[in-house]
Amino acid sequence: MHLSEPVVRGELAHHPEAPRFAAEVRRVHGRYADEVVARYRLCPFMRDAATGFGRFYVLLDREPVLETALAAMEEADSAVVHLVLPCIHTPSPQFERFASRLGEQLRRRFSPAPVLAAFHPEMAGDETNSHRLVGLLRHAPDPFVQTIPEGLNHTGTVLAGAGVEPAVDPAEDNYRRLEGAGIAAVKIRLAEIMADRDSSYAPFLAQLGLTRPGPRFSPLPTR
Repeated sequence: MHLSEPVVRGELAHHPEAPRFAAEVRRVHGRYADEVVARYRLCPFMRDAATGFGRFYVLLDREPVLETALAAMEEADSAVVHLVLPCIHTPSPQFERFASRLGEQLRRRFSPAPVLAAFHPEMAGDETNSHRLVGLLRHAPDPFVQTIPEGLNHTGTVLAGAGVEPAVDPAEDNYRRLEGAGIAAVKIRLAEIMADRDSSYAPFLAQLGLTRPGPRFSPLPTR
C-alpha cells in the first residue's frame, strides 16, 4: 500500500462502501493539502499531499474513540500520521479536548512522543491577528489529528507544538504574507472545498445511515 493511500478503521470500516468513501475523503483532504496548505506555504515540509500526508487513516466512527485512534497510531509505520474522522458531528472544543487526551496517551506510549495538532472545520479563528489566523487556517474539511516528529513543528505555520516554542514566530510571518487579499483568497478556497466535501460525501453518509437534517458543519464565511 502506498503511504498516503487511506487506511480505514472504526466501527463502520467493514461497510461495503467504506473503501470508496475513504478514497473520497482522501481526495477532498488532498485538495486542502494542495490548494491551501502547500499553495500558501503554510507548512514548509509539505510540498503536496502525496509526499506530506504520511499514513492517512480514515476513522469511520460516529464519535471520536480514543482506543481506535491509539490503535491506529500503534500500527502506523510512518513518522507522519493523519487521523481523519469524516463521520462525526463533534464541535471543535470537544474535538480539541479529545485530541489533548490522545496526546497525553501518546506521550506515555512513545519516546520521543510525536507532536500533535488538531484541525476542525469550525475551529475558532479569524484574520484579526496572527495567532487567531492559525485557527482559521486549520479549517480542514473534516476534524482530524495530525502527528509529526518533534522538530518539524518548528518550521510549520499551521502545525502546533504542544509546548514547543519555535525560534521564530511562523504565525507572524504567515500573517504578514497573507494579510488582506491573501486571507480572502484562502477563505474562498476553503469554502469551495467544504462545498465539494458536502456534495461528494452525501451519498456515502446516506448509505452509512449517518444523514442528518442541515449541514454537518456551518459553511465558512467568505467575507
